[in-house]
Amino acid sequence: MTRLIDPEFRGNVGDLQIAHHTEIILTGPTRTGKTLGCLWKLYDLAKRYDNLRALIIRKQRTDLSETGLVTFERDILGSGNPLIIDGPRRQYRHAYVLPNGSTLVIGGLDKPGKILSSEYDIIYVQQAEELAPADWETLITRLSGLSLPADQQQIIGDCNPASPQHWIMQRSLDGNLKLWETYHTDNPLLHDGKDWTAFGKEYIGRLSASLTGIERERLLDGKWVQAEGVVYKEFSTENVVDTEPDPELPIEIAADDGYVDPRAILFIQRTGTEILVFDELYHSHHLAETCVNEVVERCEQSKWPLPDIAVGGPESKELQQRFRKANIPYRARSHKVVEGIKVVRRLILDGQEVRSLKVHRRCKNFIGELTDGYKYPEQGSRRDDEKPLDGNDHACDAFRMWAFVRANR
Repeated sequence: MTRLIDPEFRGNVGDLQIAHHTEIILTGPTRTGKTLGCLWKLYDLAKRYDNLRALIIRKQRTDLSETGLVTFERDILGSGNPLIIDGPRRQYRHAYVLPNGSTLVIGGLDKPGKILSSEYDIIYVQQAEELAPADWETLITRLSGLSLPADQQQIIGDCNPASPQHWIMQRSLDGNLKLWETYHTDNPLLHDGKDWTAFGKEYIGRLSASLTGIERERLLDGKWVQAEGVVYKEFSTENVVDTEPDPELPIEIAADDGYVDPRAILFIQRTGTEILVFDELYHSHHLAETCVNEVVERCEQSKWPLPDIAVGGPESKELQQRFRKANIPYRARSHKVVEGIKVVRRLILDGQEVRSLKVHRRCKNFIGELTDGYKYPEQGSRRDDEKPLDGNDHACDAFRMWAFVRANR
């Protein structure tokens, strides 16, 4: 009976095997071992807990037959396993029933039938990016099995990267979902831990030669990138962090004035190696006095120091006065937008592949502009001297003005 013996799981694929978070999705380029890791966890739990109920599901049931179920039967069960020999073929199968009474149910959201009226201890969603947010949330309601302890019941999944505005990324930024990166080096078939295997060299070489543009960035590099036209295309999940500011270090403010358009205010802390944007205010129809008072109140509530400085546009006279009245010095320096953009790009990703800019995931408006809102004209040239479209740029403009004044080296 041919099957994997004690597979080696690396990185987050390995961490998944023992993790108890309610929602976890493994993301990354093709063939990093995501599917095998998820299926192995289900099978391992099914063997260890009698009468466990697990669900293996995809958006379209027919797609499972030649993807996830092939991996399960070939690499986990093995071709001679009685579960395969004594059961129907993959395309007709509704479940795998183990000798201890555990059941791995197979289904698709296109034909849910009784699947969504049943209860499960653990659910695995293959290619979770195919689902709508409501699909995922409906599946969560089915986690009420009786074999696993309640605090170990999970919905797990795998996905290839999509747009940064995809619901998976947004749910991760909200903190509800753990989105864990995987890499080609996590797969022992491709990498032996020190170097690429012969198969790995051939596979990566083939992808490198055949993939271009956005598909290359997503399926080869594993990046959640937006389609062409985004100003800061270098920004990625590697710039997004959970890091909190050090209350012992100074903080600064970046501000883009507005009233009908949102007034964007970013809270920033610099260290010797990083620039951390750790919070934001993003309001329409708020007076300048109100917003500055909010800055002071948030600092007091969070036990942050009063900002050393605020940086914004030279035309924002009332905002300048309100900051100064709050004992926060205000600076501004006129510059061309395209010159400021160059400074920001270097902070996002410089020529040495260093990402100095880190943005806390709670700054959803800033991240949204960086990944999807701030764009060039649809028919633009994308040259460095081209000015982006106005609008959806308020937090980006705030940071650009701050960066030009405070981080222009």
